[in-house]
Amino acid sequence: MLTERLQIQALADRLAGLPTRISVRHMQEPWRTCWHALEGVDPQDYSQALMRALEGHPDRAHILEAIFAAQPGGKMKFESLADLAATLPPISWIWPRWLPRGMLTVVGAAPGTGKSFLMLDLAWRMTTNQGFPDGNPIPNPDACILYVDGEGVPQILNERAQHYSIDRKRLYLLLADSGETIDFGLEKYRNRLINMVATLQPELVVIDSLSSVHSRGQNNVEDVRDLLSFLIQLAEAYQIGLILVHHIRKPGNGHQMQLFDLSMDDLSGSAHIVAMARVVWGLHVVQTGPQPDPNGPRKLKMLKTNLGPYADPLGFEFAPLPPKGVYLKWSLEAPQRYREPTKEDECAAWLLELLRDGPMKPRNIIEAGKEEGFSRGLIYNARNSLQGRIVNTQGKNSPYNEWRLVDE
Repeated sequence: MLTERLQIQALADRLAGLPTRISVRHMQEPWRTCWHALEGVDPQDYSQALMRALEGHPDRAHILEAIFAAQPGGKMKFESLADLAATLPPISWIWPRWLPRGMLTVVGAAPGTGKSFLMLDLAWRMTTNQGFPDGNPIPNPDACILYVDGEGVPQILNERAQHYSIDRKRLYLLLADSGETIDFGLEKYRNRLINMVATLQPELVVIDSLSSVHSRGQNNVEDVRDLLSFLIQLAEAYQIGLILVHHIRKPGNGHQMQLFDLSMDDLSGSAHIVAMARVVWGLHVVQTGPQPDPNGPRKLKMLKTNLGPYADPLGFEFAPLPPKGVYLKWSLEAPQRYREPTKEDECAAWLLELLRDGPMKPRNIIEAGKEEGFSRGLIYNARNSLQGRIVNTQGKNSPYNEWRLVDE
């Protein structure tokens, strides 16, 4: 397997009498014909031999020019990683571990889970220097945010921004022309985005959402590669954070919200979408009780990162924002999904309640447990599951040993 460049170089080297390591069986036409034309020919007649071999060929002049113009002994030069290292910028973060600068970040969630609220919360934090939800500081508190409103309802964004006390003078919107929708498949909308980024120098660009700014399908690589490549080049060229809001596949059983843990496979469209992103977030509602609650707590977790350790998941709830609206009340402890209590869970709860009346000997506990339908082994397993909330008053082999709660 040889490129045209390698075949031309081999012929130029042979004309100059230099050794080559090229096998003629790997050559293609017309270079194979040129190679055979030189076999058994005096080096002084090489030029004439090539001209005779190519007589009548429509590209004869171009072929001969390419061979004679090549520098004998020339080698293509390629830069090693060591050569490139001096010109490569270090990985830079807007929000450490979560939001890289100069790269594409994708956030996936179901409709109604609060993607837009999440984006506005970040805008509020960044424009008012509130710090990120995990306590990391805002690196550039004087910068602005550019929001690409693919949904085409700026009134909603404006109302929410007012309720949130976002500095709206530093929040800019890219909107579609009247009667149109934003389509980054069109040059005019790409140019508008470039012009706004170049002029405003935003710290963050939010595109809400992929399906709203892309008129082609999302299932084929060819349909999304061009758009994502454009966004990645934009982020890299201007060293901005770029978040692309994306939807998940429709949940089954008629559910409109994601009430189970997200994975990369849940994001809709081609896998190329998340493959081209350096960081992918997942946002979903967590069912923390027996019944699903669409107003329940949310969990934001990292589904993918190519840039280092995964960040710990975060949680938030929607809290009232007087006199009107809501805000995101964050927690460093992500909410845990509800699960049906097991027999062991029931036994553990019974054991804690039993010992609230005071210490008891293990054999008495076992006897009381039999009346409740709990076996000896289940009682010991339940105690172990309580992770040290029950301790021995003496050595476990002592006839006077009792179990007691540690908070007594």
